[in-house]
Amino acid sequence: MYLSQLILNDRDRKVRHDLSNIHNLHRSIMQAFPDLEPLPDEEQKRVRADWQILFRLETDSNVLLVQSELEPDWGKLPLTYLSQHQCKSFQPEIDQFPVKRLLRFRLKANPSKRDKETGKTVGLYYQPDQEAWFTRQAAQHGFSVEGLDIIPAANLWGAKAKGQPQIKIHTALFQGVLKVQDPALFVKAVRQGIGKGKSYGCGLLSLQRIDFR
Repeated sequence: MYLSQLILNDRDRKVRHDLSNIHNLHRSIMQAFPDLEPLPDEEQKRVRADWQILFRLETDSNVLLVQSELEPDWGKLPLTYLSQHQCKSFQPEIDQFPVKRLLRFRLKANPSKRDKETGKTVGLYYQPDQEAWFTRQAAQHGFSVEGLDIIPAANLWGAKAKGQPQIKIHTALFQGVLKVQDPALFVKAVRQGIGKGKSYGCGLLSLQRIDFR
């Protein structure tokens, strides 16, 4: 896998345009990967999922993190789009995350549920509901929550094309300390992300080891 840190050039017109429309930002990121335009929409979606492309724009920052199974080529972006960038390879393995390993984490996610009456996905806006959502996600993805801060984050907005329904994704930033409980499930979460909205900047689980020295 590969993790890229991109510093966006906020003086660039296209960058400003992309930051105002999350779908445009998604499309710009995809330029660093092989072109899927000849494929039908559903096949494009499947291939993107296979590449496990996740990204997160850091709060109040021009830093963009991108994780992918396939090595990106950021040279395909417009010349003035990035101020700088770096990319490193890493391979999350089960033996790297033994049971009871403590890690600091950060996750921008779309805490949500399916409305029973309408069948639509609706955001969870109250902190107790968001905390309960994250606790459920933790259990499903092989870890427990040892410490948690929930920070409100701006909604993600966009549109695929003029006249099409607007994209609106409610987000929150979850960070704190987790404890690995099931290494196999946990590595899967690191690779595939957590929650909904993965195509639009949600789901990337960032980790940092805790130094007890």
